[in-house]
Amino acid sequence: MVVRRSLVVNATPLETRIALLENGQVCELFVERTSFVSQVGDIHKGRVAKLLPGMQSAFIAIGDSKDGFLYLDEPEAHRMTGEESDIEDYSDTAVMEIASLHVALPPLKEGEELLVQVVKDPIASKGPRLSRHISFPGRFLVFMPGIDHVGISRKITDPAERERLRDLIKAHSEPGEGFIVRTAAIGEDDKDLVSDVTFLREIWKEVQARSNRRPAPSLVWQDFRLLQKVLRDLFREEVASFWVDTDEAYQQVVAFVQALHPNWLDRVKRFTSDIQIFEAFEIERELELALQPKYFLRHGGSIVINQTEALVSVDVNTGKFVGRKDLEETVFMTNMEAIPEIIRQLRLRNLGGIIVIDFIDMIDAGHREQVMARLQEELVRDRNHARALGISDFGLVEMTRKRTGPSLDRQLTAPCPRCEGSGRRLSPETIILRVYREMARLGDKLRGASIRITLHPNLRATIEDGTRDGLMQLARFLGAHVLWVERSDFREESIGFEITPAKKPEAVNV
Repeated sequence: MVVRRSLVVNATPLETRIALLENGQVCELFVERTSFVSQVGDIHKGRVAKLLPGMQSAFIAIGDSKDGFLYLDEPEAHRMTGEESDIEDYSDTAVMEIASLHVALPPLKEGEELLVQVVKDPIASKGPRLSRHISFPGRFLVFMPGIDHVGISRKITDPAERERLRDLIKAHSEPGEGFIVRTAAIGEDDKDLVSDVTFLREIWKEVQARSNRRPAPSLVWQDFRLLQKVLRDLFREEVASFWVDTDEAYQQVVAFVQALHPNWLDRVKRFTSDIQIFEAFEIERELELALQPKYFLRHGGSIVINQTEALVSVDVNTGKFVGRKDLEETVFMTNMEAIPEIIRQLRLRNLGGIIVIDFIDMIDAGHREQVMARLQEELVRDRNHARALGISDFGLVEMTRKRTGPSLDRQLTAPCPRCEGSGRRLSPETIILRVYREMARLGDKLRGASIRITLHPNLRATIEDGTRDGLMQLARFLGAHVLWVERSDFREESIGFEITPAKKPEAVNV
């Protein structure tokens, strides 16, 4: 089956959301907000603040409020944490490759200065996780300075292509340079691959120059932000269209494509409809469904997905589907229909780690084999490294999927104070951004209008200053006046949004 991919960008001054669609269905979502920008890939000139010999680790001052955490024996630490990485994804790629090469690292002492790269964002009270192994991702390669090695993505399976790519990169690499060839390099011209080598080498030279000029601790290199990362990593031959809803983001995309793939410019589309872009592509509705545990299948069955600290459980149910022949056939058809939706939901919800799928019990061994074959077929579409074991005697399938940051649920929701965290609710920022998007949609209709925003005092108190300021700035731009009204009888997860135009009042429910 041919997969047609599209990228859809919803950009505002407070948030950028990018959806990856496959045959019209949203399969992955990427979110970046001004209140939290990922540090992964950033390079700091740090100073060893404290050594922990018993943990074989150290705290590194990098100039942030929280010191970063560094394993002294990084390949061994990578093995101990049980993390897996696929060479297609550059995050943790260098550590994975270096682990197989047994690259030794010199000992550290307190007060020593060194270059470190962020490989995991800070979580709660923990600072970012760091690595001494610096890596730079390009369109086709990952550059690892200081390592004489050329690796090839495991997803490049053709022996002749692997040999071509390895020989080419080895011929153009210098002593002390390591490269990993990404899947995107398949079939690419030699000149484009060599250009990537030169580009990454120049970045490393610039980082070294900045490091020599700046004191420790300080930031010496900031990785691309979300839009540029998606252009670099996802805008490929199979992407038929790249839809953007603002002039600024559109110009960024056009400039990037013009420089690297001018023959793809006709794929970049400026979305100009009055309907919001995520609503036009039915992405908004899919995101709301992805925050619910139960997802209904087309013929009446359902899957229930629950994320816990230890693992993700997926339960398949026949629901209202009664089938046509007998129970075994009904069960088999439900399991087969559930498989592509399970994989899509895992990707969309960004769920990783250990995953257990509870398929409905099948007696027929042939049916069990077909279910596993279909599951393996669908896993090929997943960019994250994932592998599944066979169906157990209990009808369970155990699988692992590489973690790549917080799940969609953890990104868009916050612990509910009423149930002490046992449930989830929309975060204050998500709620206020809905108001922001509604104001942006109404646009000039708000000129001269008064907007009454009614909310619980607790919700008002938890709104980030930057988010509130951004909303007020939009109101001023549109020529509207905003009045904030606190009411203790309002639900904390609700907000009232009432518009009073110059002539005729209008109520809008958000």
